[in-house]
Amino acid sequence: MRLKGSTVLCVGGSSGMGRGVAEVALAEGAEVIVTSRTLEKAQKTAQELGCHAEAIDVADDESVQQLFARLDKVTHMMITAGAIGRSAFDDTPPDQAPVFMDGKLWATHRCIWYSRSVMDQQGSITLITGGYAQWATPDAAHVHVAFAATEALARTVAVSLAPIRCNVIRPGFVDSALWDYLDDGDRTALKNEEREQTLTGELVSPQDIGDVAVALMTTRAVTGAVIPVDGGRHLKPIS
Repeated sequence: MRLKGSTVLCVGGSSGMGRGVAEVALAEGAEVIVTSRTLEKAQKTAQELGCHAEAIDVADDESVQQLFARLDKVTHMMITAGAIGRSAFDDTPPDQAPVFMDGKLWATHRCIWYSRSVMDQQGSITLITGGYAQWATPDAAHVHVAFAATEALARTVAVSLAPIRCNVIRPGFVDSALWDYLDDGDRTALKNEEREQTLTGELVSPQDIGDVAVALMTTRAVTGAVIPVDGGRHLKPIS
């Protein structure tokens, strides 16, 4: 078991990609802590998986600071939390634009900043962005900026907090419960469309994200890297 004796903190680990990371880390022998904005949601996931639960609002300094004050030691931290939406540049005046950076970049920065006192110096931090870090499109202008900035933050953290390692997973479309709000027909159509955009003909699952995250946690030769996990989607022109 590659993570036996390790403590893995999954910030945003109560669902989706974060839950996928938690499941794989548990299978590899780690003690896992999952978080959500509400303790009830985190506890539900923790009970289902057999791990620990904590509440955290990544947008709130006091909430983040209090979480790390409660923890003794974190070997690896995975940050999937951070609200962000899509917005065209022309539709987003300056007083509305900060929400995109606040929700992703600065929420991530906040977690890393307050984690320093408990992070294992031989451990790692893994961040999540997405394909829009690579592509600038008119309808997702601010997502591109926030994701690209978060990837730059990872490189800065890798240099600034070494020997703690910091890497980024850049997923494509992830086949998760995130899309359950769509009706069956629309959800199937969306998945088929996204599947056609890959080179493998397969969609990414939360477990795929977990597998790559654990590989990054346990491979000390890798830091400051961005790993696309998208079935080769990043190699095809955006349509």
